[in-house]
Formats: sequence, C-alpha cells, structure tokens
Amino acid sequence: MGSKPEARPADLSGNGLILGVERACGGWLVSFAAEPHTSPQPLWFHIQVTGLGGAPVTFCWENPDIALGDSTQLAALRPVLCPDGGPGERVTETQVEELRDGRKRIRFAYPGGTESVAAAFCYPYGPEDLDATLTELAGAWERSPIGVTAQGRELTRLRLAAGEAQPEAGLYLMARQHAGETPGAWVLDGILRFLAGPDPEAEELRAGVDVWVVPFVDLDGVVNGDYGKDALPWDFNRAWEPLPMRPEVQAIQRDLMRFAQVADPRLVIDLHAPGHSTPDLYVQLPREQRPIRQQQAAMRFAELLAQQWPELGAEHLSRPTRYPSRWNALSTVGSWVWDHLGRTSEVTVETSYQSLGGEPLDLDGYREVGRRVARAAWTWLRQSDDA
Repeated sequence: MGSKPEARPADLSGNGLILGVERACGGWLVSFAAEPHTSPQPLWFHIQVTGLGGAPVTFCWENPDIALGDSTQLAALRPVLCPDGGPGERVTETQVEELRDGRKRIRFAYPGGTESVAAAFCYPYGPEDLDATLTELAGAWERSPIGVTAQGRELTRLRLAAGEAQPEAGLYLMARQHAGETPGAWVLDGILRFLAGPDPEAEELRAGVDVWVVPFVDLDGVVNGDYGKDALPWDFNRAWEPLPMRPEVQAIQRDLMRFAQVADPRLVIDLHAPGHSTPDLYVQLPREQRPIRQQQAAMRFAELLAQQWPELGAEHLSRPTRYPSRWNALSTVGSWVWDHLGRTSEVTVETSYQSLGGEPLDLDGYREVGRRVARAAWTWLRQSDDA
C-alpha cells in the first residue's frame, strides 16, 4: 500500500491535532481532535493528508462531543472533503460511536483515488478564496486598508464600485467575527457576486445603495485556523465597548463612523453561523434589554427574509438571544452602532453549517442565501427611506 502518508493541519486555516495514522481496511485510519486554539471550546477543524497514492482514508474525529452544539445531535454533522486541493464536497454518511466511558467520536470515509485529501468541518474560506472571487468579478469591488490586525496583517474593507451613481442609502456588511464560522463567508461571497452581477435588482441596488464590506473581522484567526467563538482574551463580538477591546474592532468602528457620514438610511449586517448541528438560517434578535425600536428593526428584517423563503415559515427565521456570555452580553456590534451611530440598525444572520430546509448546504446554496439576504436588505432600506 506504499509508505505511510503524512497528516497535518492544512496550510491555510489549519486546525487539528493528529493523534494517529495507521493502516486499516486496505487504507489508512487518521485520528484527530479539533483544536480550541483561542476558544474555550473546539469546533473548527481543517486537516490534510498527503502521500496517499490513491489509498482510501477513514477519518476519526475524537472530540466532537465537547464542540459547541448539542452533543445529542452529532449524527447530523456532515464534514467536507477536498481531494487534491479541489472544491469540497460533503460526506454523505458518518458514524457516531459512543465509547464505554461515555465519550463520542465520529468516523467518516474518503474512498481514495487521489494523492491527497483535506477534511474540514465545513467548507473552508480564506483570503485566497476572496482574492479569487474579486479577480473573477474584475473591478466590481474597490479594496482599501482600514487598519492593521493584532498580528500585523492588513485589515481590508471592500466598497462597491458604483460608477457615476451617488447612492444615499448604505449597507455595511461584515463576516468572521468568529473565525471558524465559514458559512458567513460563503453567504457574503454570494452577496459580492450578486451585487456585481447583471440581475436587474442588483443594478437597481448598485444605483441606490453604497455598500461597504469587511470580509474578515478576525483575519488573524481565519489565517491561523482558530474557531474563534468566545476567543480569548476577548470575544470579537463582545469587544464593541466605547473603548474597544480589539484593534480590529477599533478600526472598524472608525470606518463605520465614516460610513455613517455618507449613508442615510443605513443598515449593518453581521454574518455568523450557530451551533454545530443547528439547521437553516435565522436572525438573532437583540437581547431583551435593548431598546424596543432596535428589536423591531431586526424583526422587520426577519419578516422580509421570510418572504424570500416562504417554505421555511416566518416563525422560524428569528430567534431571541438569551444564551450566556463570558463577557458583557450587550457589547456587540448591534448595540454599538445603535448607541453611537444615531440609532443605526444592525442585523445578525446565522446560517447553518449543515443544512437548509432539510437539504445539505453546498456552495451554491450558501451563495443563494447571500443573494436573498441582499434582496431583503434592499427592501428594508427602501422601506426605511419611505418611512
């Protein structure tokens, strides 16, 4: 079967402690554990195996039951396999094993036929993927540096090239406050493509809305392969204090102030992903301590989003926020823009790592979510302007 292959964290966004590589069932068994990195709990993993010579691989994820999510729902998880650096595909079957001491682990198989394969919790998305999209969109988005990350990387903001149009309304988008929440990045990818495309509604939106985008809030975490939820020393989406607790948040706050000077009405959308097995998508409503008008604005967006998915039902597309936080639960981007930018509304959209409407989410599915989120945002802004 050839020499022993090498298993390690992937070159970009790599995460995974390799516990063993051994022969098994005519191929190889690779055992690994997702690394928490900066987070109290693990979830994200992205490992690669090279030197396979076409042999099959069985992956054994050893610590899924302590990942963020309901450990009774592990059977719903469908990781992604990327052969020879190609586009990923979800596995169609997993096996959840419960050990004698109560621990659980998940096995999933790759049939072989290639020299290498990467395995990830969900579809990876890093700076190189954004670069490829922007190259494909050929000048539709202007890039600007707005700050420097804690580890010395350029923090980039995009702006939709509107040509001669002078839009008044504004849409500010961001993703990856939690580095491993790649569904948010793929939803944003769909928005970038939709807004640069030939759809008549996109053309209308380009003429009427000034769109600014921060693709990677926690860029360091994205590159380093962090999961990023509750990241130490301070969760990014709890760092939005009047004196911000992260340099990246400081830079984005200043950029939002510039944005507020040129756009009215305006809306901020923050793209996330929920617990590991939570299906579908929904708007995470502001906490009940926040002003009722702020909550109503988010609920109105959820209603507009429901019009994009009548099959899901409006009652499922918004959820109250009551889960505990290790930091000030009100120091979020939504609270900050409302309190400091003239009651600017913010919407948090959570998109599943796994499925939508009972079907597995693939890249086209995530991009379609992005297109519909953009349409809902355009309707929200027009109605806000009318009001």
